[in-house]
Amino acid sequence: MDWQTFAAELADDLAGLPAGALLVITERADGGRFTQFAQDDDGLVAYVSDNTYLAPADQASPEARRTIEAAGWNPPEPRQGHEDWWYRLPWPSSSAAYHRLTDMIVTALRDGYGIPSPEGWHYRAWNDRKGNEPITLHNLTLTQAPLR
Repeated sequence: MDWQTFAAELADDLAGLPAGALLVITERADGGRFTQFAQDDDGLVAYVSDNTYLAPADQASPEARRTIEAAGWNPPEPRQGHEDWWYRLPWPSSSAAYHRLTDMIVTALRDGYGIPSPEGWHYRAWNDRKGNEPITLHNLTLTQAPLR
């Protein structure tokens, strides 16, 4: 899978997430760099990992951090509950807005962190308003990892 396909597939799935949905996409089933999403009643909050909890070899350089911020990501604000790069998309939003968000994710992961492709990445998705019932994404062709 290439980044363009990843972005298109993910945008379609994000647009259909129900309130209460949580989605985590990681480079390894046991963690690493990630992007994650929380859908509530009036918006979708998206995150991309920050250096704080990453191994030194996985961290973004100062220049790469500027690339991530220039893509539109808000820097981490731990006092506001944002430990990682974050962006809030109001709900409902247009298809174009979801595609812009997934382009921001690709810029952060590909250009910021230097990840060549999402090949081999995994996702976990569930609805915390329905007893953590698993959610299967219908468009994203990554492997669904079991909930922990």
